[in-house]
Amino acid sequence: MFRVKIVGAGQLGSRHLQALKAVKYPLDIQVIDPSEASLQVAKERYDAVESGVGHAISFATRLRDSDCTDVAIIATSSDVRRQAIDHLFDLSKPRFLILEKLLFNTRQDYAYAESRFAEAGTMVWVNCPMRVMPCYEHIRQELTSDRMSYRVTGSQFGLVTNAIHYLDHVVHLSGCGDFELSLGEIDSTPIKSKRPSFLELNGRLRANFANGTTCEMTCYPTGTAPILVEIFTENQRYVVRESEGKLWHAEASTNWVWNERVATIPYQSQLTTEIVESLLASGGCGLTPYASSVRTHLSLLDPLRELIRAQSCEVSEYPFT
Repeated sequence: MFRVKIVGAGQLGSRHLQALKAVKYPLDIQVIDPSEASLQVAKERYDAVESGVGHAISFATRLRDSDCTDVAIIATSSDVRRQAIDHLFDLSKPRFLILEKLLFNTRQDYAYAESRFAEAGTMVWVNCPMRVMPCYEHIRQELTSDRMSYRVTGSQFGLVTNAIHYLDHVVHLSGCGDFELSLGEIDSTPIKSKRPSFLELNGRLRANFANGTTCEMTCYPTGTAPILVEIFTENQRYVVRESEGKLWHAEASTNWVWNERVATIPYQSQLTTEIVESLLASGGCGLTPYASSVRTHLSLLDPLRELIRAQSCEVSEYPFT
């Protein structure tokens, strides 16, 4: 049996757990969370999924075993992720590790974690899953230019916590990881996040990439506008309406006639199945490597830190998750 650990059994952690039940290889799964209530919800969600594989599973409020770990998933909030990494690596250094984002709430934790991973010889990826969603990968394969205009609009979707997804996706599509963030159209007063003790922002973020690509993300503070993703090059246009599972595509070679096609967005409880199976079978997966994700995280968070400081907020360096 392969040994898998999930640290953090909240909303995302429990969805990762559901996905593990569908993995085709027999697993010995340990779920760790200090909250008994979260563990109970995770157990209920796990039990609700059918499986033809006889996995072993256990739930605990703290990690105690010092056995080997093949795959670990740390799905805590950003403010306790370093602590979770330390606890895991002190007892059981995993071969492969998947981290949720946003990664950490202080800058020093990024380098600290990298040193721990290197010391343990652990391969690490960050869960920015647009890279592995079939509809978006189809777009990437069709693109004839690495210079594009990428735009996201919607209401109350959590601008900062989701900006990392879109910025990472642009890095993946364009092959360019060097960008500068413009905050000129952001609402300068932070708002409370849906998650206690964290902050969020509304307004517009704009990233200008070194290869000429632009990424513009607009979050309206009110309303119910669904998220719309637009990807334009000089010869191609894509409009993705994720909530409807549809996209529209037009290009110069067909005289800009719009064509509709299916754009199914898989749930996390589906995506993690393939990711873990890939790790166990080949030692790799399509998620974002840690070093690349750190670069994108800091290019996003450092300018936002200055904005938060200007508001004299008594918060951590990066009060987002």
